[in-house]
Amino acid sequence: MKSSFITLVLLTACTLTFAQTDTLSLEQAIALALKNNGAAKIAELGVRQSESHVREAKSARLPQIYFRSHYLLAPEIGYNEIVTNGGEYATQLAVTMPLYDGGVRNALVEQSEGNSNRSIAALNKSRSDIAYDVRLGYYDVLRSQEELRIRRETVERLRQYASLLAQLQAGGGASESDLLKAQVDLNEAVAADDAAQQSVQRAKLSLNNSLGLPIRQELDVRPLPSEETFHSGEFPQESNLDIQLLEQDRKSTEYDLTIAHGERLPTIAISGDIGALGVTPNEFHNDLGYSVFVSLELPLFTWGGIDNRIEQKELLLQQADEQLQLQRRELETEWKSAISDFETARKILIRYSENISTAENNFLAAKSRFAGGSGSNLDVLDAQRTLVNAKLSYENTLFQLRADVAILLKLSGKE
Repeated sequence: MKSSFITLVLLTACTLTFAQTDTLSLEQAIALALKNNGAAKIAELGVRQSESHVREAKSARLPQIYFRSHYLLAPEIGYNEIVTNGGEYATQLAVTMPLYDGGVRNALVEQSEGNSNRSIAALNKSRSDIAYDVRLGYYDVLRSQEELRIRRETVERLRQYASLLAQLQAGGGASESDLLKAQVDLNEAVAADDAAQQSVQRAKLSLNNSLGLPIRQELDVRPLPSEETFHSGEFPQESNLDIQLLEQDRKSTEYDLTIAHGERLPTIAISGDIGALGVTPNEFHNDLGYSVFVSLELPLFTWGGIDNRIEQKELLLQQADEQLQLQRRELETEWKSAISDFETARKILIRYSENISTAENNFLAAKSRFAGGSGSNLDVLDAQRTLVNAKLSYENTLFQLRADVAILLKLSGKE
């Protein structure tokens, strides 16, 4: 009975352990990150904030209505009645509305709408950056897991070879030095295996962070096909999100220039109120009334303040143009470099794939020659190292190939 209970507890623990491990595809990982990652949430809040700014800017076009009230008590023993008029009270509805402002309000509305579009582009860029980080993290987990598999294969291979050497030594076919050299390589392989395990854990922690999952959440990733394709072409400037952001910044600077020019023009506003205004509330029915006030302001001389502000905005616009052109060139250069790296990595990957088969045959041949007495132990160990390096080179190049695709997708503005 006790044994059955222990078995049940162990099975339950194993079930819980497996239930806590999520196996994700790349598409699932990206979708999960876009949902959980804090950077996307911050960008979404930025979109909502910019939409609120648009509504605020549009409200300035409409009449502004306020309720105003005040009461001034001025007793006879206080200030001179000529100054205080014996006191004052007011209860009024006031309305103010600018009639003409040189196009400043319209420019502010259009600028806020442009900023809203920019915040959407910033959200898309944030999502694209998150997808890029997830891809790199996902690819790194796959690479580190493959390296761990290769390291463990190497440990097992060297253990078998060391066992063979021990048998050959017993029969006089191998020396103690041969066995010791193999043991050194085995110890180094075990150490590399430990380092590879740590690399897997680091890669998974980094991916967890990009996905917005708890740091201790166990996860695994599904393997991907080694074939990676990307239809190259001209740099898609219009869909690049960095360029979109700079273009929106330039438009905002144009509106700032329009607003600065508007300072030279007259400003006409109208305001009015209706309600009660008098000395004491006792005569409220006699104090009802209204008033209308129209104002005109025209800057005549500002000691060059307006001209300097216009000049500053013009210089900022020139800076925005230069920055946009510079960014276009840099991103196009990055695009062409990534295309070239992708094509080169794809060619190298084919060669490394062939090298693995050759290295495996070379190791088996060196091992057979040594066992037959026509080869040396060093040839076997060198062949074993060559095989490991060939496999690791393949995995590292495959990671680079996938990273190049991730860069190209990011430059294309895709998630």
